[in-house]
Amino acid sequence: MRVLDRYVALTFAKAFLGGIVVFTIAAIALDFLTRVNEFGSGVSRAQEVGVGSSALGLVLRFYLAFLPYLWKQMLPFIAVAAATLTLSTLLRANEIFPVLAVGVSVRRLLLPLFLCALLITAAQLAIQELLIPSMSRDFVLLKRLFSGDRVSRIHELPHLRDGQGTVVRAGSYDFAARSLHDVYILRPWGPEGFETWMAKELQGTPDGEAWIAPEPVLVQPAGTGHARSTLPAGSRIEFGVVPEEVEALVVKAGTEELSFAQLTRLVGKFPDRRALQVARHRQISAPFASWVLVLVCVPAILATGRARFAGPAIAFFCAATFYFGDIFCTSLGDRGELSPLLAAYLPLTFFLSLGLAGLATARS
Repeated sequence: MRVLDRYVALTFAKAFLGGIVVFTIAAIALDFLTRVNEFGSGVSRAQEVGVGSSALGLVLRFYLAFLPYLWKQMLPFIAVAAATLTLSTLLRANEIFPVLAVGVSVRRLLLPLFLCALLITAAQLAIQELLIPSMSRDFVLLKRLFSGDRVSRIHELPHLRDGQGTVVRAGSYDFAARSLHDVYILRPWGPEGFETWMAKELQGTPDGEAWIAPEPVLVQPAGTGHARSTLPAGSRIEFGVVPEEVEALVVKAGTEELSFAQLTRLVGKFPDRRALQVARHRQISAPFASWVLVLVCVPAILATGRARFAGPAIAFFCAATFYFGDIFCTSLGDRGELSPLLAAYLPLTFFLSLGLAGLATARS
């Protein structure tokens, strides 16, 4: 069986890699055509905020940072397409039924496809946990530049909390400079209320773990009888919400751009934000879509035999149904009409049940 396993896996790998290349080129070409008029104005805005001057360099940086997002979304569908093409190739060449005729079970025959799908799941986990968090800031910044958004200042900021009672209010956030402006930090001060720190600007430190005040910070103690004090310029300010988390809440919405660990920290600080809870669960459930969709589609396609268009039709229907079901459940979870756990895992569990049922009833 090792020869057969290698043959099936190699056929799948060729189809999958070909699909990656074709879909990536097509998606980038389509995106480029929709943004081509924005790149020129984006270069001038980039020069203003000091993130680059070469149009070609900025475009290449943008699409390099865009690739992990694209692959994260495309991998489940390419996996299904590759599995469909693999089975169609084997069926047309009459290479499956002789194997089944000598006593090899359907489940054993399909095992290489399921193992390949698990490898794709692992690749998607690596993309969303390693590549996307490290490249997200560059991608979001360039995307805002090319779309015409104001990069310099973002004024609609929520109140930031660190989970320990501290509340931070800011008038604006400079995404390019990574700095907060017109900042009020309210720290718990026992039964007397809150101690208030007032700063014109706070800049994120190079390590991303705290803030630096370029100008003196005024400190107003709670209650009466306590004199005001001033922190000197250059003071390191820590209040439990780091620049990366501010950007997630202000610019990135705290979903696709963060790792599971980063989302877990945000959920602890903002337990009332259901969208963050749903996003954290989806960090685990989303990568398994590749494996589950292959598990559902492969037995169904094999049961259709050599029907020319049945395989692609089944694959498209399963992928589309899963995709819209996932969007619908996520929306319900964000609005609080479905628990975050169900919102993330319900589509996956439903299709997993269908796949296991189809595999169990598949005839050899």
